[in-house]
Amino acid sequence: MKYKIILIAVILIFQSIYAFAEDENVIMVLEVNNIDTSKGNIMIHLCRNVQEFSGTVPVPYAFFFPAKKNSVTAKITIPKGKYAVKVFHDENENKIMDLNAANHPVEKFGFSNNFFGSYSSLPPFDKVLINLDKTENFVRVNLR
Repeated sequence: MKYKIILIAVILIFQSIYAFAEDENVIMVLEVNNIDTSKGNIMIHLCRNVQEFSGTVPVPYAFFFPAKKNSVTAKITIPKGKYAVKVFHDENENKIMDLNAANHPVEKFGFSNNFFGSYSSLPPFDKVLINLDKTENFVRVNLR
């Protein structure tokens, strides 16, 4: 009986070590600029694939921070990997990007690599994809 308990304990230890090695976390220091007002929140979506980026499936990594006029810096711990960063200023705190009748955003938004498509469509996923592979990664997004 004693040996069974020791064997189970050893197996659990090795499984936990393997689980931690699989999902190595890194820190993304995200600086968001060109914020017009301190009203509302800065909404952040980290997308791992085109489906998450386009909104056809839920984004597993979504964060928000209180808006601050001019600039906000946030530290986010995330598993190492490639992501597209989508940011918008949710001034009215309804957790969605508001659009006008022409389907254009009425709230400021931005993407990683500061790449913009047209006002009515997302930029290509591969143009905004970044690699978070260092212990600490600095990302700057300028809203427009």
